[in-house]
Amino acid sequence: MDIRSLLQANCDKLLTQYHSNLETVLELQSTLIEDVLPSVADELNLDSEQMEWAREWLQDTQAIFQMLRREKFTRSFAMESVRKNIAWRSNCLWPPKPVVSTAKEQLRCLPDVCDPLGRPILIVEAMAFNDSSEIRQQQHFLIQIMEQFRLHLRHLNDSHEGPSPSLQFIVLLDLKEVSMKSVSLELLSWFSKEVTPRFPGMLAAVFMVNYSWTHSQMWSLVSRLIPARARSRVFFPSQKELTGYFTPSSLPKDYGGTLPPLRFLDDPLHTLPGNHVHLPESASKNRQIEMPTPTTPARKTRSNARHLISPTNILNPFFGYPVTASQQSNSLSLHHGRRRKRDLFRTLLKLFWRRWNRPINVFLWFIAYVVALRMWYRRWILQSSAAWEVLHIMWDTRLTP
Repeated sequence: MDIRSLLQANCDKLLTQYHSNLETVLELQSTLIEDVLPSVADELNLDSEQMEWAREWLQDTQAIFQMLRREKFTRSFAMESVRKNIAWRSNCLWPPKPVVSTAKEQLRCLPDVCDPLGRPILIVEAMAFNDSSEIRQQQHFLIQIMEQFRLHLRHLNDSHEGPSPSLQFIVLLDLKEVSMKSVSLELLSWFSKEVTPRFPGMLAAVFMVNYSWTHSQMWSLVSRLIPARARSRVFFPSQKELTGYFTPSSLPKDYGGTLPPLRFLDDPLHTLPGNHVHLPESASKNRQIEMPTPTTPARKTRSNARHLISPTNILNPFFGYPVTASQQSNSLSLHHGRRRKRDLFRTLLKLFWRRWNRPINVFLWFIAYVVALRMWYRRWILQSSAAWEVLHIMWDTRLTP
C-alpha cells in the first residue's frame, strides 16, 4: 500500500469515529464543564481566571474527542483522564504565554496550505543537545508548542464551515543537523510518556527529510520494537515520493516545492489569538512549575514536602482513596491522579475486616475444630477393633433378609 492510500485509510477511519461519536463527545463536554470542573477547581484551589482558562480547553470538541478516543470511548475512563489532564495543565501551562521567540526557526507551520487530505503541515528542524540544561529548556518549549498546535487546530476548525474538521497535523522532520550519536533518547522517552498522552491523536504522520543512510537503517531496527500502528505513521520518502504526495505547490523550495523558501514564509502559529492573551497582573506573577525529567527527579525540600493521607482518614475529602497533601500550598490531591477501583476495593476490604474480624476468626476456629474432630473420629474407626466389630454386625444385619 502506497503512502497516499495508507494515510487516506487512517484519515477516513478517524473521521468516521468522530462523526459516529460526536453526540457522545458533546454530552461528555457538558458533564465535564458542569460537574467535573467545579470539583477539580475545589481540589486544586483554582481561581476564577484559571477556571475560565480550563473551561476554554473543555470547550474544544476535537481535543475532548481525542481524549475519549484514547480511552477506547469509555466514558468513565475519559472523565478521569480529563480530570488528571486539568491538573497537569494548571501546573505546566498556566499562565498561558506565547511560543518562545528563539524557537521560530526550529519549528514552522506552513501558511494557507495543507496536505492532500486537508491537514496542516508542520516543519520541524531536529537539533542536537549538549547538556541536560538544553534538554530541560527543550521540554518547556515542546509543552508550549503542543498547546499551540491544539490552538491552531481549533482556530482552523472554528473558521472552517465544512462537515469534517481538521483533527491532526502532518510533520516534516528535518534531520539534516542531527546525527544518531546526538539523538537525545532521554528527550524522546520523556515526550512519549509525559507529553503525548496530554495531547493524544494530534499527529497523523511524520515524513523524514534530509535523512542519511544511518537514520534509515536505525529506524529499520527500532521499528521492530514498536507497535504496527506507530510504524504506519513514519515514512522515509524519496524526493519523488515526497513531492508526489504533497505536490510541489504545498512545499517550500527548501524541500523541492514551488513555495518561497521557508525563511520567507509567515508562521500562523505565531499569530494565533492565544499568543496575545491579556493576562491579569496576578496571573503574570505566577511561576511556571518545572516538570522533572525521568532521570533527574525533583529535589524534595521542606517547603514542598508532601505526605500521604490514609484513605480512611476522616479528614480525607476523597474517602476511600489515598490523598497527597502539600505543606507548601495546603492543597490535597489524589495520590495517583485519579480514583482507581483497586484503591477503593482495598479500602472496602480493610473496613470489612475491621468490622467482622472477630466473628470471622471465631468461625474459622470452629471450622478447624470440626475438621480436627472428624479426622480424629475417622482415625478411631479405622484403628479400633471394637469399631470394626460394630461395623461388621451392622453389615450382617443389613444382608439378613
